Amino acid sequence: MAQYLHADDFAERLRFKVDLVVPVFTVGGNYDDWAGVLLEQKGWSDGARIPALEGVPDRVRLFVRAFLQTVRLLCELGRLPIFDLPRIISLYKDQQNTNKYLLEVEIFLVHFVPQAAYQAPIKSSLELCRWMAQNSPGPVNNNKVFKTITEEVINPLHKLVVAGNSTIPVLKVAHSLGIPFSHLGLGVYQLGLGSKSRKLDRSTCELDSAIGLKLTFNKVSTANILRAAGLPAPVHGVVTTEKDALASGAKIGFPVVVKPTDLERGEGVTVDISDEAGLKTAFADALILSTSKQVIVERQVPGVCHRIFIANNKLLYAVKRHPMSVIGDGKRSINQLVDDEVTEQAQKPPWNRSEIKRIDDLALNALNSLDLSPNTVPGKGVMVPLRRLESTKWGGVDEEVTDVIHAENLSIALQAAQLFGLQVAGIDIISPDITKPWYANGAIINEVNFAPLFGGAEISRSYIPAFFAEFINGDGVIPTKVFDTEGAALDFQRLQINQGKRCYFTDSGRTLDHSGNEIVMPFKDVKKRVRALFMRKDVDAIAVLVP
Repeated sequence: MAQYLHADDFAERLRFKVDLVVPVFTVGGNYDDWAGVLLEQKGWSDGARIPALEGVPDRVRLFVRAFLQTVRLLCELGRLPIFDLPRIISLYKDQQNTNKYLLEVEIFLVHFVPQAAYQAPIKSSLELCRWMAQNSPGPVNNNKVFKTITEEVINPLHKLVVAGNSTIPVLKVAHSLGIPFSHLGLGVYQLGLGSKSRKLDRSTCELDSAIGLKLTFNKVSTANILRAAGLPAPVHGVVTTEKDALASGAKIGFPVVVKPTDLERGEGVTVDISDEAGLKTAFADALILSTSKQVIVERQVPGVCHRIFIANNKLLYAVKRHPMSVIGDGKRSINQLVDDEVTEQAQKPPWNRSEIKRIDDLALNALNSLDLSPNTVPGKGVMVPLRRLESTKWGGVDEEVTDVIHAENLSIALQAAQLFGLQVAGIDIISPDITKPWYANGAIINEVNFAPLFGGAEISRSYIPAFFAEFINGDGVIPTKVFDTEGAALDFQRLQINQGKRCYFTDSGRTLDHSGNEIVMPFKDVKKRVRALFMRKDVDAIAVLVP
C-alpha cells in the first residue's frame, strides 16, 4: 500500500516520562486565569482534540493541558523552535496514588542542541502548573512566575541554544505555513526539503555575501563604499583622540553625532552635539564602548531613521522608526502618561513588554528639545518622544511607510543591498520626509544592516508570510511516497523521472539516484537515509521502500 508522507513522519523526537501528581483545585476557577497571564488566552484549551485525555477526570484533563501548553511556551521562550504541543504517548493512573498519573510524551527534536535543554522546560512547567493550581494570579504572584521562567528556563537555555531575535518569529510562521525545517547547527536552519530547500540564519540566507557581512559590520567601510558608488552617505571623520575629535567637529561643523565605529543597537550614540564640551563628553563615552577604540564624528542631518527592509531584491516593507514615545489624550500630563504605561507594561510578561521607562535624564533632554516638560498635557493623538532617537537598546515605535516611500529612496536602498551582495538587508535612511526624493531634502543612507531584525514588532511580523512567498517554492515539500514492494517503488521513481523530476529510490540499505547510480551511505536506517536525501539540492522526489 503506497502513501505520501510529510517531513514530520521522518522527524526525530524525544520521549520523556513524567510523574504527574495532580493537585486539588477547582476547575474553571483561578487556574484558568493563569492562561491569560502566560498565554494571553482564555483558559488552557487550544481547541485541539487530544484522544488520550478523553475519559479522564476534568481536573486531570485541565492540568495535563496546562502542563503541555506551558512546556511548549517555555521551549519557545528558550529559543527551542517547538510550536506544537508535546504528543501524549500514554497516560496511566497510578494504582497506589489516586492523584498520581504516569505520563509519557514525545517532543520534536532540535538537532545539535543538548538534550539537557529540554529538561528545564519540562521540570519548570510541572512545578509551575502545580503552584499555579493553588495560587491566584496577581501582581506579586505573576512576578514570581515570570522570575521563575526567566531564571530557570530563559537564561540557561539562551546559553545552550544558538539563535537570534529573528529566529523564533521566522520559524513560527514557517511552521504555520507547513514549511518543514531542521536545525543544521549554530542557529542555521534548513527550510524545505531537497531541491526546494533554503538555508536561513535569523533573517539572512545562503545567498547573502560573506564579504558584504564583513564590510557592513564597520560603519566607516560602509559609508566609504556607499559614497564611492555615488549613493548619499554620512559625512564623518574617524578619530582616536579627543584632540582629533575636536578638530573633526570643527571641520564638519556643528551639530554632530558621535558613535563607536563597531557597535550596533544605538549603543554609545550621542546626537545634537552643538559645542566642544558636549563633543568631549560624547567622545569619551563612545571610546570606552568601542572595541577598536575608534570613534566616528559625523555631520548630523535632519530627519528620522527609516528602515527599508529589502528581501529577494524587492521592497518587503518600510517603517519610520520613532523613538520610544507616549500618545497624548488631552487629559493626562506626559509624566502621568509615562507612569500609566510603565504600570501597564509591568503587568505583562517581561518578554512581551516594551522598553519604556519612567522619566529620566534622557527623556528630559528629549522633552527640552521640544520645549516640553513632564507636566505638559499633550493633545489627543499627539506623539511625544522620550528619546532623541530610536534604538534597539531603548526601544521605539514603528510607523509603516511601505506604500508612501518615494521611488528614488527605494532605488538607493535596492542599490545599497546589491552593492554589498545582500539578498536580505535593512537599509536605514535618515530623511525628513521619506515621501520626497533623497536629493531634495538631504537624506542619507545611514547604515546597511546584515541580518536585520525580522519579526520583532507587529508590522515586521505581518510581512513574514510575504517573505516566504518569495523565498521558498510553495511549502518547500517534495513528493515522498512510501511503498511496501520494490516494484511499485521503482515504478513511481520512473514515473517521476519521466515527468522531469530527479527522483531517488531508497530503502534501509540501498539508495539509487535518478540515473540509477547507487549512493553509498554509512547507515542502514531508512529514516536516516530519507533525512539525508532531504538535505540534497538535487532531489525533487523520493520513492521509499518499507516492506
